[in-house]
Amino acid sequence: MKFEGRVRSALVEDDQLRLLETENLVSALSLIASGHDLPVGSRIPRGSAELLAPIESESKFFGIGLNYYSHMAEANLPKPQRPIVFTKYPSVLIGPADDVLLPNTSDMVDWEAELGVVIGRRLREANVEQAAEAIGGFTVVNDVSARDYQLHESQWNPGKNVESSTPVGPWIVTADELGPNPDLALSTRVDGEVRQHGRTADQIFTPAQIVSYISEWITLEPGDIIATGTCAGVGHCMSPAVYLGAGQVLETTIERIGTLTNRCVSGRVIPIAPALT
Repeated sequence: MKFEGRVRSALVEDDQLRLLETENLVSALSLIASGHDLPVGSRIPRGSAELLAPIESESKFFGIGLNYYSHMAEANLPKPQRPIVFTKYPSVLIGPADDVLLPNTSDMVDWEAELGVVIGRRLREANVEQAAEAIGGFTVVNDVSARDYQLHESQWNPGKNVESSTPVGPWIVTADELGPNPDLALSTRVDGEVRQHGRTADQIFTPAQIVSYISEWITLEPGDIIATGTCAGVGHCMSPAVYLGAGQVLETTIERIGTLTNRCVSGRVIPIAPALT
C-alpha cells in the first residue's frame, strides 16, 4: 500500500491497517514463514492509504492456463498433462482499484478470475508436500487477456501481457487461515452481471502441485505469485463471444479473500520521444 507518499506493508484489521516495521512485503512473508512475530507499528484508517498490487517489482509472476475442468469443457480442449505456464511482466500488473487499460490494437479483451498463490519461503525442486509448506498465502487476480494476440501463435505471452491490465489484490490472506489447497468460490461480474462463478476445487492441478512443478526448473522466492487458472464463463467462449469495453466495471471476487473493482478505460498511447539529431 501507499501511505503518506511511501510504499508500506500493513496488516488488515477490520476497517483499519496496522503498519509493519519491515523493509518490504518480501521481508514480512519471510518472517511469517519462519514463525517470527511481525514488528508492528501504528494503526491507520484503511481509507487513508492506497492499496497497491501486493507484489514487489523484483518478484516473479506466473500464470497457469487451462486449469479448471469447467473451462476445459467450455473451450473444448483436452486435459493438459502438466501445468501450462506463462509469465507476466511488472508493467502489466495493477492495483485492486486501478483502471484496466484496454489497448487500441485489440477489441477481444477478456476476463479471467483467478486464485493467486503467494510464495512464502524459498524453494527449488520441491515435492508436493514441501511445496504446500512453502505457500505463504493467497490473493485475487484477474488475468485479463487479449484473445486475438493470445491466438496469434502457440506462445501466449502477447495476449497475456497487455499493458496495465491485470489487477491483483486487494491483499494477501495467509495460508494458516485458508490451508495450502483451499476450496473457495470465485466469480467475475461485468457491470454487476455475473459472468463467472466457480470453485477452486474444480482445478485440475492444485496450488501445491503447481508450485512443485514450477520449482522443478526455477527457484521460487518469497513474494513470487502464481495465478492458478480460471473457471468457466470467459467471454471468448460465449455464443456469441463477449468482450470488455471502455467504461465497463470489472469486479473479481474470491470468498474469504476479497474483491477487485476496476473500471475499463480506452487505450492511451505514450508519446514517442523525437529522435536525436
